[in-house]
This record gives sequence, structure tokens and C-alpha cells, in this order.
Amino acid sequence: MTRYEARPVSEDVPAPMPPAAASGEKYPTQMVADLGALFVPQTLRYLGVPEDIVFDAAQDVLVVALRRIRDFEGRSTLKTWMYGICIRVAQEQRRKYRNRREVLVEALPEVTAPPSQEPAVEKAEWRRALCAVLDTLTEEQREAFVLFEIQRLTMKEVAEAVHCPLATAYFRHKAARGRVLEAFKQQAAEDENG
Repeated sequence: MTRYEARPVSEDVPAPMPPAAASGEKYPTQMVADLGALFVPQTLRYLGVPEDIVFDAAQDVLVVALRRIRDFEGRSTLKTWMYGICIRVAQEQRRKYRNRREVLVEALPEVTAPPSQEPAVEKAEWRRALCAVLDTLTEEQREAFVLFEIQRLTMKEVAEAVHCPLATAYFRHKAARGRVLEAFKQQAAEDENG
């Protein structure tokens, strides 16, 4: 049994540190990469990063996180810290994307789907509708809404990730939630009448 293999846990013997932590790192790089792989692409999508560059942006987030992990002071959770990086990378990617000279088609031609794919198609349509509504929010409102409603952070974690007071995070979320609900109510009324 090597020094880092699993051992029976007893109350009087502390668990061994993983190799990266033993070498001076507070968080092993694999832990950062695994954690980031769980939520980074989805978060970037909902923060307005266009689908065709989401994975490049996700890679940027992980590169920044892995490069700066030694600077992480632990004033927030590792996950909240990484959400903060997602927000900054999303802002940068959206700005770069708006300044691109390449002209892309707004939407792909409609493709018919077999009946077994209807739930997936419906889910994709709801996601597109939500992203369209999120595009109407300010950056600050969007960030608060996405982190609280979609990524399920506590409001305290949201405030830490976006670097604002807790009351401000609540205010941004409330404003965003009101606009999102109003947009979906309006869409439902249009669907009923049309």
C-alpha cells in the first residue's frame, strides 16, 4: 500500500493528504479540472457565450483557474471562485464575439426529428427561449439570475462570485426574475391567442 492509497479511517488517525496537496497546493489541479467540467460549459452558455465558442471559453476558464489556483485564498468556496472566473471569461468572450467580422446565420434550418427526440427538441427550444430572455437583462442581472436559479448557488455565494454586497445581489436577482417571469407569461399569452 502506497502512502496515498485508501486506508481504513479511524477517528484517531488523520486521513493522508493527496499527492498535490502534500506538495504545497491547497487544491489538486485534477480537483479543479473535475469541478470545472461539471458546470463551466453550462454556466457559460447561460451567461451568453455563443454555442460555437462555449468549449473554447470553458477551456479559457480552466486555464485561468489552474494557473491561478495557488492565489486562491479560501475566502469563498472553490466553486464560487470558479464561477467568478466564468463571469469574467463570459464577459470577455461576448465582447470579442460582438466584434467578429464573420457573418453567421441566426439559426440553423429546421430539422425534422423522430418522435423519440421530441423531449430533447422541446428542451432545446425552452433553453433557446430562456437564453433569448436572458439576453434582454443587464450583465449584472443575468449573472445573479444564472448563478442563483440555474446553478443553484446560495445568494451569499452569488454575491461573492460577482463581488457585490448581498443586498445588491438580491436586488439584481429580483429584477432579473421579474423580467424573466414576465417574458414567459407574455409568451404563454401569445401562444394561447395565436
